[in-house]
Amino acid sequence: MNSGVIIVEGNIGAGKSTFAQHLAKALDGEYLPEPADGTNPYLADYYRDPARWAFEMQMFLLTRRYRAQKYAQSKVRHNGGFVVLDRSYYGDVCFANVQKELGYFSERDYVTYLSHHADMKVNLEPPAVAIFLIVEPEICKQRINHRLSVQKGRECESGISIEYLQALDREIFKLSKSMATSTLLKNLPWSCDRTEDYIARRCESFALDIKAQKQTVYDFWTGTDGIGE
Repeated sequence: MNSGVIIVEGNIGAGKSTFAQHLAKALDGEYLPEPADGTNPYLADYYRDPARWAFEMQMFLLTRRYRAQKYAQSKVRHNGGFVVLDRSYYGDVCFANVQKELGYFSERDYVTYLSHHADMKVNLEPPAVAIFLIVEPEICKQRINHRLSVQKGRECESGISIEYLQALDREIFKLSKSMATSTLLKNLPWSCDRTEDYIARRCESFALDIKAQKQTVYDFWTGTDGIGE
């Protein structure tokens, strides 16, 4: 495989950003970060009052992730190479499902969200590769607490509950199952602490594996062998 859109999914605190950055570097590709505090004007309000701000925040994230997915898709089609997304349009629905489960979305909000999500999906193609970092919710909570103590600008994450992380973990698992028929999928256990050097070496190995794939993602969808070599 000589080009493609790659998404990295996982729970909050799983280590997606670090992994995605190293993978993009190993592939000589472009890294697209997730909208976070500083680029997401709803995030702090949401963590203070999720029932009030869930719909506005999720719609903001949906449009930003859709825009990023479209950009990555267009760049790969026209210029080749790799684009690695730190979470994606596809993973956004996991959060919407959690909002509904925890009572932060009304039925009306949820139906409206799903309608927009479905309308956008017709303009998107599945990613070439989807990597899911598998981390227990309890470990994610520990990592969130740790980065709160060492990084400024993440104070709003102090409101993330273990119940939220557990619900999100279930939705991410469902997403990985549903994507297995439309993309090249890798579920990667990622609970143990890893050094930057270890992550870099693993991503270099992943990059070699990705480039060695005999099919492009377009061939994978159609069942055609070898055209991407």
